Amino acid sequence: MLRHAPSIDLYELNLIVNQLLADPARILEVRRQLHQGATVNFFDHRINALAPGRVIELRQKDLRIQDERTRTQWILPYTAVLIGPAQQGAPSTPVPPAQAPIPPSAFNLGDTVTFTDKYLHERVGTVIRINTKTLSVQCDDSTWRVTPRILRKLIDV
Repeated sequence: MLRHAPSIDLYELNLIVNQLLADPARILEVRRQLHQGATVNFFDHRINALAPGRVIELRQKDLRIQDERTRTQWILPYTAVLIGPAQQGAPSTPVPPAQAPIPPSAFNLGDTVTFTDKYLHERVGTVIRINTKTLSVQCDDSTWRVTPRILRKLIDV
């Protein structure tokens, strides 16, 4: 399906994926679970599959891994590593239970809300219209129709 997608859509998807992979919180989560000498699996682009490796060096944005099969060393981003079951402990943050859908009636006209748009930018705006399934939110530069599930009330303290 992706082969037939328009190039601009692929470019947009590439930007979004790169933003997600470069997220410092994502990198820190992987770094917390690793140490020098840890056994991991990493994505080997030559064979297009996961391969076993051992962590040689932890660096700021990437790490050095030695391929267990070929003894070749690679410098890879933390996002190319799958931590083995021995290194994976219980998740550091518990997984929240699935939330029930939030009805639009939970918001009022004039409420200040925040949400993350489809380009992964944090938006702040004011509710200007309440529809049956969405809310219209006026941000600085435009109006957005947003599902109440992704809205958060912003409370000024």
